[in-house]
Amino acid sequence: MKFSSWFKGIRLPRPPMAAPPVEMPAPEKVFLPLRQHRGAVAEPRVEPGQAVKMGQVVGASEEFESATVHATVSGKVEAIKQVSDPAGQLVPTVVIASDGADAWAAELAELEAPFNSAAAVTQTRPSRLLKRLRESGLVRAAVQGRPLHVELSPPMAPQSYLYMTGIPVMRPLDTLIIKAVDNDPPVSPNLACLSLAGMQLEMGVAALARISGARRVILALPAGADSSGLLALARANQWEAVAVSQTHYPYTLDNLLVLRLTGREVPSPYGEPRDVGVVVEPLITALDVGQVLASGRPVLERLFSVSGQVNKPQTFRVRLGTPIGQVLQAAGGPSKAGKIIVGGPMMGLAQYDPHAPVTRETEGVFVQAPASVQHFTDQPCIHCGRCVSVCPVNLVPSDLGKLCEFQHFEAAAEKDLLSCIECGCCAYVCPSRRPMVHYLRHGKSEVLARRMES
Repeated sequence: MKFSSWFKGIRLPRPPMAAPPVEMPAPEKVFLPLRQHRGAVAEPRVEPGQAVKMGQVVGASEEFESATVHATVSGKVEAIKQVSDPAGQLVPTVVIASDGADAWAAELAELEAPFNSAAAVTQTRPSRLLKRLRESGLVRAAVQGRPLHVELSPPMAPQSYLYMTGIPVMRPLDTLIIKAVDNDPPVSPNLACLSLAGMQLEMGVAALARISGARRVILALPAGADSSGLLALARANQWEAVAVSQTHYPYTLDNLLVLRLTGREVPSPYGEPRDVGVVVEPLITALDVGQVLASGRPVLERLFSVSGQVNKPQTFRVRLGTPIGQVLQAAGGPSKAGKIIVGGPMMGLAQYDPHAPVTRETEGVFVQAPASVQHFTDQPCIHCGRCVSVCPVNLVPSDLGKLCEFQHFEAAAEKDLLSCIECGCCAYVCPSRRPMVHYLRHGKSEVLARRMES
């Protein structure tokens, strides 16, 4: 059976060709949350009034699922206070006032010598590479992304569905997928990186494959885009290259992409690609890994895409901790935005505070003018079935939405509520403008909370 013959989803306009990233000047003040990933909050390693340099550790934790936080400018620590992050949560945050010097910390010179080729990476022990990635504080470039050393390490315990007759079954990682496609166009930082194929990318992919143990590397390239540089790199390294359409949403989400490219179905609802022997990493994450190995320094910037109703849609190279509002100004954003969506129009989160900082989890924002904002209603379901026809995981969103709306959460869970991937296709096609994703997210959080209490 061909993938296109059963895949549902919706058709979205083709994202515009992204120009190469533009360097954005460092801000006068950065806000560095001590949690920029899914996991434990780091503990501050500096105090107010202390002078810091670029690359200096300002937050760290002994917890395994935590990432080190580094100063992204040189200057003085102004405060350590609670600041709202892009997800709307208050997180302890180190505020640094820049001195404009951009001086690097002296201790970085004492680190191990950087790598100079992909061949050197492949001859290095995986444990040494993993240690360097952990010290650099790399996080998978995604909302609620894991620290990269956690992402590439074997699971601490296999999932319950992998048990057979009481024996845990753990499948080794054998395939690495590098995603040069974006989950939620037109927020497209990966698309803007297509022209950056070079030694750093080659080293990054080599390190990811070496650490994970994957012997098969697949490049998922955007169909119709100029990927000549990546194709040449793939031929030189014997990687597979597959063109993937970005107009058929949510074609490019990790679990669906794994099924499309490998034929392996990720178990639902709690499964992840590495449960079937696959690790999926965005192109910008592979570039970050290569930069860390080639320079010996932590990555202090994020590729951040600004799209929607702004004067100059662009992907910027932004210092971590820069307020999102300043990036919007650089893109010629409207003086009064109707809605700022962090992450993209389909799966992103509406942002109420433009002073929230750019973090390792953010990929970009989508801006809507007031007249373009779509408003949901409290109208009842009219049983048209459109949501059923587009649900990519074959649920019945209309029934689930009603059950969650009237607080029948366990009944919704019995109808596979937890398998929902929150792609937003049901809300996109609903003629009654029901807030389907809001209902389903609320229902999932209630089911999980009640099960933890019992």
